[in-house]
Amino acid sequence: MVYPDLVIQSDQIVDSHGTRSGSILIQGGTIAGIVDGPFTGNAGNVINASGLVVLPGLIDSHTHMRDPGLDEAEDWTTGTRAAAGGGVTTLLEHPNTIPTTTTLEGWRVKKEIASSKAIVDFALIAGAGEGNLDQIEGLAAAGAVAFKTFTLPCTGPNLIGCTTTDDGVLYDLFAAVAKTGRPHNVHAESHPIIRHVSQKLIEQGRIAPTDHGAARPVIAEVEAFTRCMTLAGATGVRLNFVHVSSATALQYIRLYREAGFASVTVETCPHYLLLTDAQMSRVGPYAKVNPPLRSEDERTRLWQGLLDGAIDTIGSDHAPHPYAAFERGWKDIMSSPGGSPSIEWMLPALLTQVNKGLWDLPNLVRCTSENAARLYGLYPRKGALQVGSDADFVIVDMKKTRTAGQAGLHTKDPRTCRMWEGYEMIGAPVMTIRRGEIIMRDGKVLAQPGSGRFIAPSA
Repeated sequence: MVYPDLVIQSDQIVDSHGTRSGSILIQGGTIAGIVDGPFTGNAGNVINASGLVVLPGLIDSHTHMRDPGLDEAEDWTTGTRAAAGGGVTTLLEHPNTIPTTTTLEGWRVKKEIASSKAIVDFALIAGAGEGNLDQIEGLAAAGAVAFKTFTLPCTGPNLIGCTTTDDGVLYDLFAAVAKTGRPHNVHAESHPIIRHVSQKLIEQGRIAPTDHGAARPVIAEVEAFTRCMTLAGATGVRLNFVHVSSATALQYIRLYREAGFASVTVETCPHYLLLTDAQMSRVGPYAKVNPPLRSEDERTRLWQGLLDGAIDTIGSDHAPHPYAAFERGWKDIMSSPGGSPSIEWMLPALLTQVNKGLWDLPNLVRCTSENAARLYGLYPRKGALQVGSDADFVIVDMKKTRTAGQAGLHTKDPRTCRMWEGYEMIGAPVMTIRRGEIIMRDGKVLAQPGSGRFIAPSA
């Protein structure tokens, strides 16, 4: 008789369908069974999670490990250590490193580095932009779960082949990606609008942190969204907007969806759902993200979009930068980079809303795990609590409180993790399990670099 390697017992096992009491049996890194009540047989190890909540491990659909080429800000070991600390068992890494994952050679370099350093499982998103149209088919065959395009100009070596401001090029890219069947992620902001508005602000001397939102107004997001959806409708591509920041832009997506004009899915981030542009006056450049944090009205209506199902996935947009790069933004916000290392705050921030009665755990699972697995071709290996799925879990203490700060974080430079500073969190991950192995317990990451695996999408 074969006994399970590990059993997790809890009276609160949650997936997108609801909550049950029982025991999860794990054998060889996958779920071998789920039974009602306590497990009474023999097992290699039993975790009694009574009083705690067991969720599927989070799938973070939007991360930047910065490695290779920008690893002074983050690398695959520190970034995936932070992921494990935040209850993330699988992450999707975006293409803007040096080299970018826009060619098969760039893909090979990143995959080898990630495989040698990663602590959690990972999938890779390839870049699609100026000059790499002929690479799309090969990158899909190599295992890209999606493609990513910035509708902004290339401003550095980490964006080569990932950008275009030319609608003709974007149309061709959409058509090429449509043939692969993979989603096409778009960072959609209007470059002409941002360039025009930013120049006017600079001429007026408006370069303080609180001017960042004005430099990238909501209309820049709306214009780019409508343009991309029009092109997507003509090509049949599976369009996925990443880090949607405004409810106004979301309303236009609703209109296109209701008209059946294009296949469109939506990702947003916890900071757009829960923080506002007022955070810029508190922590300055450390809250600079692109698109920017918006007004309380936009935030409130975006949260309503989450509640009514208009938003499909939530990703952290974990985007570290060097400390010195952030610091120069105090004097000139236009000169500092946009992005924040935020992967460790995603789950606690969302659990806080459950504790406040504003959301529920099944929908949290749907938006942070199951929907991402389905969208990117990883389901049911990932994102599911069913027999045969990978044994990926996060066990959370719904009563654990913490004020967001820099202490205890695993990202390379916790000094830069200030966007959530002062936010009162209720609920936290206390154990992360990846393929049946405990990789984080009580804030301490236990797994070795290189134990994470590359995950390719299913056909």
